[in-house]
Amino acid sequence: MPTSSDESVRIGNAVFPKPFANGLEFNAPAHGTWNIVHIGFRIPEAHQIYICADNCLRGVVMTAAEMGELGRFSSVVLEEDDMTHSGRIEETTIEGVTDCLRKLPKLPPVVIVFPVCVHRFMGCDIGFIYKELEKRFPDVIFVRGFMDPVMQKRGTTPDQRLRKAMSDIIPSLPANKDTVAFAGSDMPASENDFKKILEYNGRNIKDTAECRTLEEYLSIGEASLFICQYPAGLMATQTLSKRLDRKYLYCPLSFSFDTVESELLSSGFAIPDGFIEAGKKACTGGLSKLKEIIGNTPVTIDYTAIPRPLSLARFLLENGINVRTVYLDSIDVSEKEDFDLLSEKYPDLILHSTMHVVNRRLKRPEDKILAIGQKAAWFEGTGYFVNMIEGGGLYGFSGICEFIRLMEDAFNNGKDMRDIVPRKGLGCRSCI
Repeated sequence: MPTSSDESVRIGNAVFPKPFANGLEFNAPAHGTWNIVHIGFRIPEAHQIYICADNCLRGVVMTAAEMGELGRFSSVVLEEDDMTHSGRIEETTIEGVTDCLRKLPKLPPVVIVFPVCVHRFMGCDIGFIYKELEKRFPDVIFVRGFMDPVMQKRGTTPDQRLRKAMSDIIPSLPANKDTVAFAGSDMPASENDFKKILEYNGRNIKDTAECRTLEEYLSIGEASLFICQYPAGLMATQTLSKRLDRKYLYCPLSFSFDTVESELLSSGFAIPDGFIEAGKKACTGGLSKLKEIIGNTPVTIDYTAIPRPLSLARFLLENGINVRTVYLDSIDVSEKEDFDLLSEKYPDLILHSTMHVVNRRLKRPEDKILAIGQKAAWFEGTGYFVNMIEGGGLYGFSGICEFIRLMEDAFNNGKDMRDIVPRKGLGCRSCI
């Protein structure tokens, strides 16, 4: 069965894992997801320097400005001559970064350098650039970023590589058996079963998403165990764990009771008596209440809100919630079981591409829609939505209960969608 060239397809007719054909792409004006600027600023006290043409700089400059972080941001503009003379691009990059750093009132302890696509096209000697910069600034830790969106669909993505580069500076410290760190996510662990269980076991909890100083960030290296709950952060967590010779757990938000129970029981931590049973009961009770409140209101989901959108769709449909559409462009291999079940039992569930060009002129429904995620809200034109990205730091039965509560709140209390979705980086400061 070929992939669909249309903007939407019934899941019963969809192809796994890529239901839609490649083509000219549309970018929805919903900006709650984090870009590389937001992610880079997760290292406290770090300064970012981008080396690219002025047109490409526009987006990252606007992000830093909206965050009020222009004091931690610099740029080097590449011109045509830099790309037509052999060796010129390396020279411009080195001298440009050097000039930026020497003009700062104080030399930052960490600098994230972002070469771009053209550095790849020109066969730039990136290793030589960093070797020279490290020689000139021996007291600075250089993080090897890259802004190369042309590589989005081949291998790892720019944000995955950035997360890895950011974790590469975490030193190997003596392991503290009582310290566990959440790693790889932009959202701090919030209503999270692992967080509760770690507290019950008397563990010292660290989180790369909550560090306020560079010293605190680097101290992550003493953790004896890392917990990753966001797919884009898995590569960084794996390489960090391997380099430090530590263990890690990968447990992204799932709405399957069996999956959650299995992951908790296999974690090796003591679990309070009745914890799992009470969690299941609370989730079931919350679902019953939610069903009474929203009735048969159509629900739509987008992939930016939840790492496993099909797991959520299955969970809601199996509990009588009227899920109509899931907005996504590809399906993670971890959702194969959910895809197969939905294809068989709920074949009319609609998968809708977020990038198809027809999305420029969508005909929006007039009935009340409950959306999960900013993109779903924008596509449906609804102010009734759960404003969340990356699973919101939720996990386990605690996370599912909180998510149900957020759905109930979103249904009862509309938001100003057109004011919220243009703001970049949900959870970051925004001056607009």
